[in-house]
Amino acid sequence: MPTVVRAKVVREHIALMRRGVVLFADETGAIEDASALGAGLFAWDTRHLSRYRVWPEGGTLRLLGADVEPDGVRLEYELHRGRIASALRIQRHLSVNGELRDQWTVSNPGAKRIGIVFRIEAAADFRDLFEVRRAQRTTTGRPARVHARGRSVRFGYTASDGVRHQTTVTAPIRGWRAAGRVARGRWSQQLTSGDRAVLSIVARPASTAHAPMRSAYDWSGWQADSTTFTSDDPDLEAWLQRSGLDLFLLTERLRTGPFPMAGIPWFATPFGRDSILTAMFALPYRRDLALGVLRVLARLQGRADVAGRDEEPGRIPHEVRQGELVRTGGAFGSPYYGSVDATPLFVWLAAEAARWIPEAHVIAELEPALRRALRWMDQRGDIDGDGFIEYQRRAPRGIRNQVWKDSHDSLLDDDARRPEGPIAAVEVQAYAYAAWRALAEVTEREDPRWSKELNERAATMRAAFERAFWIDERRFYAQALDGGKRAIPDITSNVGHVLWAGIAAHGRGRVAAQRLRASDLASGWGIRTRSARSRHFDPGSYHNGSVWPHDTAIAAAGMRRYGAKDESQRTIAELRDAARAFAGHRLPELFGGERRNGSTPVPYPVACSPQAWTAAAAFLCARTILGLELSSDGRRVTLDPILPDGVDRFEAHRLRAGRGVLDIRVTKRGRRAVVSAILASGVDVTVR
Repeated sequence: MPTVVRAKVVREHIALMRRGVVLFADETGAIEDASALGAGLFAWDTRHLSRYRVWPEGGTLRLLGADVEPDGVRLEYELHRGRIASALRIQRHLSVNGELRDQWTVSNPGAKRIGIVFRIEAAADFRDLFEVRRAQRTTTGRPARVHARGRSVRFGYTASDGVRHQTTVTAPIRGWRAAGRVARGRWSQQLTSGDRAVLSIVARPASTAHAPMRSAYDWSGWQADSTTFTSDDPDLEAWLQRSGLDLFLLTERLRTGPFPMAGIPWFATPFGRDSILTAMFALPYRRDLALGVLRVLARLQGRADVAGRDEEPGRIPHEVRQGELVRTGGAFGSPYYGSVDATPLFVWLAAEAARWIPEAHVIAELEPALRRALRWMDQRGDIDGDGFIEYQRRAPRGIRNQVWKDSHDSLLDDDARRPEGPIAAVEVQAYAYAAWRALAEVTEREDPRWSKELNERAATMRAAFERAFWIDERRFYAQALDGGKRAIPDITSNVGHVLWAGIAAHGRGRVAAQRLRASDLASGWGIRTRSARSRHFDPGSYHNGSVWPHDTAIAAAGMRRYGAKDESQRTIAELRDAARAFAGHRLPELFGGERRNGSTPVPYPVACSPQAWTAAAAFLCARTILGLELSSDGRRVTLDPILPDGVDRFEAHRLRAGRGVLDIRVTKRGRRAVVSAILASGVDVTVR
């Protein structure tokens, strides 16, 4: 039996993706009010259905339950006519696999004959994904006349560059009627006692410039290759199970291996930073994501100097897009390279993959790409030659703040102005340090000279970092340095990344870890992106006071690294509590940074859900709970566990780490977490 994650009956959107096709619908499965929240059926960054509804004539459907499953969503309804509930039983299965399949099953368990009529309505506006949230459409392609014939209706569009898109909707009805850009159909059945009828609707996108992906992962195979985490805490276990399911839903099967797309609906595409961090977090859950991500990004690595898309030789891309706006110059080019952190993160992930998957010979395979990335970090990445890695966009339509907090107002000086660049962000220096150190460790035996150079570069960065970024009067690290090397001193969550990467001096790191748990940053649901005492604080903003689960998981890992175990376990407990408050234990991309007594997290209206690094953050927390570290040759595992409040048992089964496989049980003994059972093959284990 497949794992079923029970969804609460609340306003949770349905989000499905497989083989390049994405469905984002409301909780009833309908696509309505599409421009407001991004609902639609998407393929190739183009909306192939902008309206889609199925409803009973002369009645209303009441949603009784929704089960999110590996192969789609199962919905159960009760049919009401006036105040009277019909005897009919109505079940629905929505799935996506290169096309949308919508199957309704209507059965009559009652004694009387009952008739039912469903009406179907569909429309396609073929908007570029970037235009979906805009009031005005700027693309100038030509829609085709809606073509209805028999059981099928076809919508078409020719983009301004000649690319043609088409959506064909097929249903077992007598015929469609087209009225302008909308098509409508009618399905009717008479059901005697015990009868059952099935309405199957298929919507199939097509394009002259793109082809659907050939294959997808199956859930049973995915589970067989994944670690299973269990706990006596049902909320912690449910959060981890849902996170694994969400990663499965977001991961596409490419020729180079699995690749997690960033999120639905806005970022269902390959990303640099997002996919790297997802793969890094997910190492204890499944190692193969790292190889899949590294291979794709190495292939897309910058080769030329193209200012229009911020491309530079050696730079790792930010994102890949396929829509009309990108193709015709109405947005930054594709691949677009405007993220300063993707390149050091690429190096860091490669080193960690070499540690976790030694049999894959990752460094030998990727050495040319790694050397190009390292060259970029030391040369083009260091814009002003001071030893730090900076960003300053060159593409006129590119991203201004080229870090994970990439909104326009995420970096502000005391006067609420954007500082002049080039900008050296605090976490980017930390990522670079971690990349050099990790790569030095895994290359020490095979290439000691290269390892020595990397260690020296890391040591130079660490010394310069402490001098430039530590603000003694605040006992914290600055968010960034501006173009004049002045510190931007606001208190932000970025310092959690500094601790995770290990660049902070030990004493200062411990102080910073405790500061992250102060009430102005620790919201009760996780770590706020900006201190509540800041003049720029806004708990409902994208990056200035909201809570991002992946950011909080990084902070928890960083606290643990600097010995702040109590602070770390409390932070993980807050994320678990937040997961409990969301339908089906699915944490979204972000949520509001306020917590009031008895309240639930305030949703962010257009957050991606599911979102890849949010899902994978649960597995970074699992690693933090286990206190799991791996030697550079993959032969030795160290465990130093903690347990969040309310958890007395935590287990990992079939955990693949380095050259071995482990089963681990952690239990609470008094106030301490101890490894009470372990079964390991292929690795030596040390328990602290």
